[in-house]
Amino acid sequence: MDVEVDLYSGRPNPRFRLDPATGTELLRRLAGLDPAPAPDTRPEPLGYRGLRVEPGSAGAPIAEVVITGGAVLVRERGGRELWLVDRGRELERWLVGQAGAGLDAGVLGVLREELS
Repeated sequence: MDVEVDLYSGRPNPRFRLDPATGTELLRRLAGLDPAPAPDTRPEPLGYRGLRVEPGSAGAPIAEVVITGGAVLVRERGGRELWLVDRGRELERWLVGQAGAGLDAGVLGVLREELS
């Protein structure tokens, strides 16, 4: 699975890869989140906006997962969208913690500050 940090406008965003065991753990954690109503639309701020996860396998039912500000959007390959609650941004914090050496120290600093 690939994770994109939605951080920049006008240039490529940083990315890191999850190993298969961590990808499985992410799916387990997603399954434990409670459903939520779709949030109100709001303008996207400059700077960090969240994380996008691409499962990568064409056979996987999930096409994309977007994690931002306590909300999780799961987009299925069939077109269905499911919103979940990320209480205390725990899933978002955990996923950032999995980046390890996959992200530049400056980017990790921005993420840790945003999530503190």
